[in-house]
Amino acid sequence: MRVGWAIRYTVCIAVPGGTMRANKRPRHLYLTLTVAVLAACSQQPDDRDASTGAIPVISGDAIFAHVSLLADDLYEGREAGTRGYQLAARYVAAQFEGMGLQPGNGDSFLQTVSFATAQIEKGSRELTIDSDEGSRKYATFEEYTSSPTLAGADISVTAPLVFVGYGVNAPSIERNDYENVDLDGKIAVVVSGAPAALGSEVRAFYRSTRYHKYPELEKRGAIGVISLQQRKIWSEGAAVRGSKDEKYWSLDAHDQPHFAFDGLQVTVTMLEKGGRELFAASPLSFDQMAASIEAENYTPMDLGISATITQRVHGGRVTGDNVVAILEGSDPVLKDEYVVLTAHLDGKGLGDEDGDNIYNGFYDNASGVGTMLEVARAFATAETRPKRSIVFVATVGEEKGLLGAHHYANNPTVPVEAIVANVNMDMVMLLWEAQDVVAFGATHSSLQGIVERATARVGIELSPDPFPERGYFTRSDQFPFVQQGIPAVFFATGFKTTEDGVDPEALYNHFMQTHYHGATDDENLRFHRPSAARVAAANYMITAEIANNNQRPVWVKDDFFGDLYGTELTRTE
Repeated sequence: MRVGWAIRYTVCIAVPGGTMRANKRPRHLYLTLTVAVLAACSQQPDDRDASTGAIPVISGDAIFAHVSLLADDLYEGREAGTRGYQLAARYVAAQFEGMGLQPGNGDSFLQTVSFATAQIEKGSRELTIDSDEGSRKYATFEEYTSSPTLAGADISVTAPLVFVGYGVNAPSIERNDYENVDLDGKIAVVVSGAPAALGSEVRAFYRSTRYHKYPELEKRGAIGVISLQQRKIWSEGAAVRGSKDEKYWSLDAHDQPHFAFDGLQVTVTMLEKGGRELFAASPLSFDQMAASIEAENYTPMDLGISATITQRVHGGRVTGDNVVAILEGSDPVLKDEYVVLTAHLDGKGLGDEDGDNIYNGFYDNASGVGTMLEVARAFATAETRPKRSIVFVATVGEEKGLLGAHHYANNPTVPVEAIVANVNMDMVMLLWEAQDVVAFGATHSSLQGIVERATARVGIELSPDPFPERGYFTRSDQFPFVQQGIPAVFFATGFKTTEDGVDPEALYNHFMQTHYHGATDDENLRFHRPSAARVAAANYMITAEIANNNQRPVWVKDDFFGDLYGTELTRTE
């Protein structure tokens, strides 16, 4: 006992806000000790707990220690189904257990998720466009790339191309891009995004391939998709790297894959160079198409050209684990209701580059897991527990399509009707001193008032979605909970700062173009620890108010998501 206290005392004195930057090498023993002692340093007696609605003391150093550890080369990028991921899962489980939290899946902290996998055989991709001017073979990874499907081992599709613009069918704005085109047996050419008139999160739903576009295309008989990117910030390198990965589908109780869309045999992403060549062979030039998309006056049409797409696919099966822990509430009645906090633990794993090919996932999403762990610690060490119980879930397979969150939301370890809200943390960007946050999805439910009060208490501003065209609301782990009718919020840092000469939006855009889903998303990037503590405190305050409020959150009356997914418990009549 004396030795333990001596170590704690020594490290607390030695690293009060130190930089802790290191070269990329295994340092897990040092960091594991550092996490433990920094957490101990932050656990000083304080009367600011959830029962009083006061702000907890959360250590930015402790958050950084978790993040740096989980982004270490030891974990090899934490790809779902790999040894590196399972090591990271056991680290998070050990942290939960050390806080005194209860196992969240019976007597286990782990909830196993089964996946079907598919990967395209190297060198087997081919794309040829046939027009009146002849045939042209496109260069793989320079002009296009493609993703695996579960349509078979040897895929070869030849079909006419039909341009459908955004590919949306949105009655609320009287937009149906399928109204005057025939897609049966054809390949759809679809631009990412959705009309601006839909707003932020609703626009996110309509831009989603999984929830809107692919179901619409499959229903109309399309046999393939060629996607075009029309976003200001989009990394072709990340798209190419991602297309080389194994693709995952979570399996239901009957071993059937979710979101497989078997009718869509081929899914191609056209890079800008290839897109320009494709439209050069059609009646519509690339620049004309792009302008019509920008003005939202495009006309779906048959392009008068056809494509032949071939590839060979290998399939398999793997498993991975969600990490689940519970803090039991204090109220004899409300403890049987739950607030679920989520952050995805998985990353992109290993690339095929020479040299450093470990995609460490420092910001995506060790940052979210590190934040969640210290929020959990603040609740676990508070003098009074919140009324409702809190479930903490580090999810697997987010990078594969929100699969771990989808599995938990559809197979929760507590009654689904007893889950009152989800608070999600993903890519907590701390490249700058953060003065504001964005709460994706909050305006659709009574969570908005809770978020406003929590951020005001912490002294951090609340800003609107800066990138509504990118559809972030459907692209992280809160959305499977929304689909179960559960109000949810996805919390991210905004672009306001008081640092002289710092442009947060430029830093973010540079990260997305240069580091995102790559080997340089690692601990060599800046991490502003005081901002990490403030953002974590805001997450804590949001969760605490949800957990202590006698009324559960409900959807705003006539809200799009409330009408689409809400239940009797969550709709406002």
